[in-house]
Amino acid sequence: MRIIGGDQTYRTWLLALGGLVLPSLSYAQSSENLAVAEYTSADELVLPADIDTWIALGSNIGGDYADGEFDAENPGAIGVVQMEPSAYRFFVENGRYANGTMLLLSFFQTQQKPQPALRGFVQGDLSAREMHVIDRDKYVGERAFYMFPVGLESSPRLVADAECVECHGEHGALDSTFIQFYPAIRDLVADREE
Repeated sequence: MRIIGGDQTYRTWLLALGGLVLPSLSYAQSSENLAVAEYTSADELVLPADIDTWIALGSNIGGDYADGEFDAENPGAIGVVQMEPSAYRFFVENGRYANGTMLLLSFFQTQQKPQPALRGFVQGDLSAREMHVIDRDKYVGERAFYMFPVGLESSPRLVADAECVECHGEHGALDSTFIQFYPAIRDLVADREE
């Protein structure tokens, strides 16, 4: 096959095309606006279908919003925190949260001595999920929280004075998140501060 205009024209065309495509790919990969959250027409957050592929950041036992002292015999829920994969990649590269970052906290019942009889506690059934969305353009206060009881596919935003919203604002170490409890990313921030 012969290219009209010869090899030089063909190479020039490829270089021009590469000049258009490569910068747009680079921009898409480093964009600070992820736009992965989906909302219903009533502005409820839709629970993403791919949360089983999200990145695990940390977990806790008894770190739920229950009152009273910790009871080792009845420790409360096991909480597992995950981050949407493109938000995680952005955080690893930049040391900060992108607009549209979604963090999921799943609450599981604790089980003691399941078969085979193990010491300690393991995750039981899912109790509820809480989604934390960081979006400086969409929300007054730059973030919102959504509760997803088991079986709920979309959720309205929690009010600003909800217990979890206030607690995150008071005690979250980075952008109202408990990064201090997320070993998968807390060291990235500490390394950048040194």
